[in-house]
Amino acid sequence: MYAIDAGQHYAQTEVSTVSPARLVLLMYDAALSAVEIARAALTSAHPDLALVSTQLTRAQQLVTELELALDHDRGGQIAASLQALYAYARERLVHANLSKDTAPLDEVTRIIAELRDAWATSVVGMERT
Repeated sequence: MYAIDAGQHYAQTEVSTVSPARLVLLMYDAALSAVEIARAALTSAHPDLALVSTQLTRAQQLVTELELALDHDRGGQIAASLQALYAYARERLVHANLSKDTAPLDEVTRIIAELRDAWATSVVGMERT
């Protein structure tokens, strides 16, 4: 019980003290983690459909938060392109959740991982300079 509370406290502290750029990185990581947990639960010998649904819903929420964080005034066409990618990823997550199919999860993982890596390289890398 105390280990869980300490872990939650650490996670809350980390989120409340990081830069906005790092927060986006944490959201990408959390979305990828949720998709991987769902994939493992779906492909196990005894699929845990409740866990699949919970994790895919969590991934959808994280993708929605990433979309809501877009600054269309400053981001222009890049923000519009990201919004389209997020909408597509969310649509594929819904499809995976309804169909219990892993193929959409492969697409989402590829999209989010590529965005995460680009973000880490360009934006978070600039924080170090």
